[in-house]
Amino acid sequence: MKIITCLSAILLLIGCQQTNEDIVSVRKWKASDGYNLGDMITFSGNKTRGLYISNDTIYRDGKPEALVVSTEYKLDHYVLTLHSIDHKQTGKYIDKGRAE
Repeated sequence: MKIITCLSAILLLIGCQQTNEDIVSVRKWKASDGYNLGDMITFSGNKTRGLYISNDTIYRDGKPEALVVSTEYKLDHYVLTLHSIDHKQTGKYIDKGRAE
């Protein structure tokens, strides 16, 4: 019985994990350090206007602008780390809640 409970818990955790794209695309982000796409950024569902994320690439007006390196959950917020598209600059953004 313990084995079934443990396996169920593991499968539930694996199935509930969000991808970077899921986390990044629905939140507001405030620039914190380094490479900067704007002081406050949010992502649109429009692939040709504004900021849009697909997989690990951030696009501005349909052109690749940056790559998502990681999203890390701190005590009560996420920290987004990204690279410029040429990998020469790194920047951090702080989660400011769900975008509306």
